[in-house]
Order: sequence, then C-alpha cells, then structure tokens
Amino acid sequence: MAEATPATTLTAWDDALKQYYIDKKPMDVAYDSHPFLQMVPKNTRFRGKNMPLPIIYARPQGRSATFATAQANATSSSLGEFLLTRVKNYAVVTVDGETIEASKGNEYAFLEALTTETDLGLKTLGDTLSRQLYRSQGGAIGVVGATPADTAVLDLATDADSLNFEVGMEIVFSDSTSTGSLRDSAEALKVTSVSRMATTNQIGVSPNLTTISGVAAGDFVIPEGDLITPGTYLVMAGLADWVPSSAPSSTSFFGQDRTKDTTRLGGQRVAYDSSIKQTIIEGAATVAREGGKPDVAFLSFEDFASLEVTLDAQVTGARQPGPAQNFGFRTLQVYGPHGIIDIVADKDCPTGTGYLLQLDTWGLYSIGDAVGILSHDGNKMLRQNGYDGVEVRMGGYYQLGCRAPGYNAYFATA
Repeated sequence: MAEATPATTLTAWDDALKQYYIDKKPMDVAYDSHPFLQMVPKNTRFRGKNMPLPIIYARPQGRSATFATAQANATSSSLGEFLLTRVKNYAVVTVDGETIEASKGNEYAFLEALTTETDLGLKTLGDTLSRQLYRSQGGAIGVVGATPADTAVLDLATDADSLNFEVGMEIVFSDSTSTGSLRDSAEALKVTSVSRMATTNQIGVSPNLTTISGVAAGDFVIPEGDLITPGTYLVMAGLADWVPSSAPSSTSFFGQDRTKDTTRLGGQRVAYDSSIKQTIIEGAATVAREGGKPDVAFLSFEDFASLEVTLDAQVTGARQPGPAQNFGFRTLQVYGPHGIIDIVADKDCPTGTGYLLQLDTWGLYSIGDAVGILSHDGNKMLRQNGYDGVEVRMGGYYQLGCRAPGYNAYFATA
C-alpha cells in the first residue's frame, strides 16, 4: 500500500501564513555623503537685505625711490565687494491620513510613512544643495549629448551627470542659461528612468522629447523652476561661478566687475599637465604664489580613482592630519608649498573638473539651517484643505560666498 501524503500542506495553508521580514529598515539608496557641503564653514545668521563681502584687490601704489615721485603717484587701495543675496530652495511632501495611521509602529510597517517621506524630502534638499555648490547659477544639471533616435530617452554629454537625475524629477531645456528663453517654457518632461552605468541614453523621459520643440545637442538640462528666465538666477552661485574655468567677464557678479583683477576677484585657473597629480601640484604652487594656502582639493570619483592608480612618493594615502580627515573622509594627500593638501572624492564634483580650495575663505551663509522644515508659524506640518492628508514644507534661504577668490583654483583633470 502506497504511503499516504499529508492532507494539510503549505499550499493548502498559503492564505493563512504570514510573510517573514527581517526587522530592519530598507537601505536608503539616496546619496548622503557630501564632503564639500559638510566641510564648508557655515554662518546661519544671514538675515537682513543682503551681506557685503569686502575685498582689497590692490594696495596703495604711491611708491618710488624718489620721494617726489612717490608723493605725486600716491593712490588709495583698490577695494571692492561682493554683495551677497540669498536664493531659495524648497521641497514639499504630502501624505494621506490613512497611510499615516496604517504605517505607525514597527508591528505594522517597515517605515512610518510621514517620518520617512519627511526625512527623504530633507535628503533631496541636501542632495540639491551639495550639487549647487559645484555648479553655476544657471541651474543646469546636465547637457544634452547626441540627439537620440528614440525620443523617449535623453542622452547626456557627460555620462556621470546621470547622478544628478532622479525618477520623478521634472526637467526643462535651454540653449543658454544667461540669455533668450527656455525651450517651450510651458512644457516640462518627467524623468521615468535613470541608467547610471550607461554611456548613452541615460535618462528616460515622458512625454517624448518631441513634445518640446528645438531640443538639440548642447542644450542645458535644468530642474523645472530652477531657471524660468535665462539671466535671472534663482539658484546659488557655486564654485563654477566663483572660480570659473575661464577668466570672468565684466558682467557684474554680486555687484562686482571682476575684470579689475581676474585672479584676485575670480580665482586661479590651472590647465591640465600630464597627470592629475602634476596638475594639483602646479595649482598649489600657483595659488601659493598669489598668497593663498590651499588645504583641500575636490575631485569626482572617476578622477579620484585615476589619481589613486598613479600613486607614487609624491601622493600618498592620508597619514597626517588634514581638514577632510576631521570629517571622517578618506583622502589622498599632496604636499604643497604651505603644507599638506587633502584630496577628497565628491560625487557632486563634475568629472573633468577639480577645485583646489583654502577652506577658511569660504562660507555657506544662510538664515538658520540651509536645509530644514519650514515652520514659520510653529507648525511643522499643515492639514491639506479638503483632504485628510498633511503637507510638510521644507526649504532654506542661503548663498555661497568667498572672501578671497584668488586663494582658490579651478583645474582641469584631462
């Protein structure tokens, strides 16, 4: 007689069995390591209408071996100022009432919806702020590469710029961030997918690119609302503005004409020379010659890796105290004329670009924390009118400033 099989099996009890989950929160895959953002000095008292950063860019020149000539040629110091104004940055999350109640407590959900959405909204603001520190007032987070055959995808000129995009983001396009107007300014595309390891067509969009007429290779890609009228800047002036890759023009920058002295008012520029290591060393010498004492250099992860594989006696793993190590970042080090320079990888630093900085010349000036929950009336959340959900408003009011641009340098990494 054949052995009988059990009548009660896992299949029979499938509808009655619970699923087992590890009692841990899902990993937050959003980026949360922003070295420059963490290291830049902060000043949270930027209230009032504006804030001047005065600068002396030339000393009195009444000097000569002949007293009468020195007397006749007497001049005053040349003084200027950067008159800082703040920009705004907002994020809003909304959660319906049932979801809030249903997700309370570890017994019922892995995450509490309201807390999680608020935390992630703040991370979005932090990601944005870190990215803006490196880029320009125009707000671009990428440039259109080759015009794709498939108009449901966007090709980026720089592959690593895909790190700046997130699913759900709304984007607009412009052939210039300083003049003209946006491409079909009333239209925006939603990011539907991101392929961060792809070398072409990294960003999926909806509707198709053809919805916006005129999009072409070389166009700037901008989060919706960060640039409405080219030339009217709503985004913070980052390193790309303070220490531009080419000498600044006479266009007023926070009220200052920087052609009066393009290095003392607009930073140093160092061309690539045979290797990243050699370029950093030459950049340190250039800045030191001008009186600066750079103590940290920022690179993209790609450029940091390229530097690391070429290590020799002049560049070593960090063994001596440096500013970046106080924040817990792994660094490489180069020895400049005024001491050790930490070299730090930052995912927000554009590939192909490096910055050699004297940190104490910089400041992130803000009203209170640059990223926080907006609770002007004492309420951290608002009830949605006509709905059972709540709205949490987050944001900040801030600007990046530099007291001595000439003590800092942009350098190319290729």
